[in-house]
Amino acid sequence: MIAAAMLLAIGTSAQTLWGDMINKLKVEARADGELFTTDSTPNFGFHGKYFNLMLGGNLGDHFSYYFKQRVVANGGSVMFFDNTDFLYLDYRPTANWRLRFGKDAMAMGGFEYDASPIDVYFPTTLWNNIYCFQLGFSGAYLTDDGNHTLVAQVTNSPYINSTGLAYDAGLVSYNLCWYGSMGHWRTIWSTSMIEREWNKFMNLTMIGNKVVFEKWDLYVDLMHHALAIDDWGKNFGVVSCANWYFTDRFNLFVKGMIEQNKSEVDLNSAVALDHLLRAGHTYARYGLGFEYFADKGKTVRLHTYVCRMTESYTEGGVDVVEDCWNFNIGATWTVDFMKLKVKN
Repeated sequence: MIAAAMLLAIGTSAQTLWGDMINKLKVEARADGELFTTDSTPNFGFHGKYFNLMLGGNLGDHFSYYFKQRVVANGGSVMFFDNTDFLYLDYRPTANWRLRFGKDAMAMGGFEYDASPIDVYFPTTLWNNIYCFQLGFSGAYLTDDGNHTLVAQVTNSPYINSTGLAYDAGLVSYNLCWYGSMGHWRTIWSTSMIEREWNKFMNLTMIGNKVVFEKWDLYVDLMHHALAIDDWGKNFGVVSCANWYFTDRFNLFVKGMIEQNKSEVDLNSAVALDHLLRAGHTYARYGLGFEYFADKGKTVRLHTYVCRMTESYTEGGVDVVEDCWNFNIGATWTVDFMKLKVKN
């Protein structure tokens, strides 16, 4: 309804508004049918995954904005912008520099993390648990050739969300990220100091590498988080995904990951030191799937995949392994109002 009203309003005004104050106006949705098989009764059903409204444009004098609202059935619990993924103001004084204030994704590495959530299938546990969209401020430097971007950012800490604190708890996250493009090689590397208590931090380092060719691409993301100097090597993850593009409409993908947390403090304890993975647990997922785009404009995407998921831990001196298969079929559709012709 919001998008339709905006479209009607803009359609009655000058054509130049499309390229100035509004150059992006889009809605997108995804719905999936899923089956989870375990040793007990299987779970299955259909559900809506995402419904997003996106709006962006230029405001003149080097300013621009972007807004992305994830429409959900329940209200926010922390603050007014809880279900808003992006709502920021950009200022670009030169072609090389960018300043940004507002709701944005935390500047962290990894190609799984960097992808739009609507495009991610059977993600890592870290991806599921981190509340990555936060209010804050960032500065970025872009090289003259456009191949490298360095971002320094300060945001609210995701521990505010995971521990149920108020927005004024005074916890922040300091993020430094490098986006690189060197021929067939792409990089998204970052390190973050995420405040979990006053003046106590978790370090989260993400190293994403991707090779891109005409018919295929492959990324490998390395993830490591540490609660203290002597905590290195206990909590890490690796996720990789390969795509084969048989045609411009048909894609086969294979994806796998393993994650572990060997810390001694459990996520559900009174002091949740690590909100990304449960202490003492190891997670593994692997699977394959297909994507098919029904039209050249890729406004309709059909997908299906099968994934094996395991979670292992020790309880009462006994090694426990929980596993299941996940079968998924779904569709994503996009309506790009900017591609519609406006009749004067």
